[in-house]
Amino acid sequence: MIVTKNYSQHPHGQIHYRMTPRQTGIPLVLLHQTPSSSAMYEVLMAELAPDFCCIAPDTPGFGQSGKLLDGASIAGYATAVFSLLQSLNIKTCYVFGHHTGSSIAVQLAHDHPKFVSRLALSGPPLLTDSQIAYLKTTLPENELDENGRFLTDLWQRLRKKNPNGEVALTLRETISSLQCQDSYQDAYHAVFDQDFAGQLAALTCPVLLMAGEQDSLFASLEPAAKLVRNGRSHTIPNAGTYICDEQPQIIANLLRYFLQE
Repeated sequence: MIVTKNYSQHPHGQIHYRMTPRQTGIPLVLLHQTPSSSAMYEVLMAELAPDFCCIAPDTPGFGQSGKLLDGASIAGYATAVFSLLQSLNIKTCYVFGHHTGSSIAVQLAHDHPKFVSRLALSGPPLLTDSQIAYLKTTLPENELDENGRFLTDLWQRLRKKNPNGEVALTLRETISSLQCQDSYQDAYHAVFDQDFAGQLAALTCPVLLMAGEQDSLFASLEPAAKLVRNGRSHTIPNAGTYICDEQPQIIANLLRYFLQE
């Protein structure tokens, strides 16, 4: 299975994306969490490639995509993704988002309801005011110091999210965090500012919501499911924030069943 890496220009900057070979049928768009990139989907894309053409963009400001010229917002991220898909002559698509990717996926489906035919969300970020207030106090500072303390702080922050995972995965996420710099904080604030609940409740397309039992956003699963008009929810046992990397077969099977029924 070949995953190509490409760039596309859009009105607000340049976007990098990974893609599996084109085939008949509706393509599947995969939107990543913060501070990852489309690299988090490479194993999952290999699982899904026999069934779907998979397209995984780097959110503007992350991976190899340039920042939005007019500042970070979920609406801006979704517009950049839509521009990319239009440039690929895609008329309709399925969309899967994980964490921040779920925010962008909901915005995309809300803004273009005839374009997104089905939507799958992993760890939907339906945050309470108290959760937002707490998260604002825990965001990385990204302040450089000559002793390199910022590097160990960042490593420990990301290792805490996945303490029993492979060290190579933590290294990849640390490098992604260093590359995106202040886009890390910008994306969180963009999520805080989005009317996620209102947009989710307004959707009419079929929606699958899922989360691992140890996912940091697991508490949002049931409240989000109650907002959806046409959807279902699924709890994944013994799974955490990095389930797309660590248990891609589970996610692939859930997506196949939901998208092909």
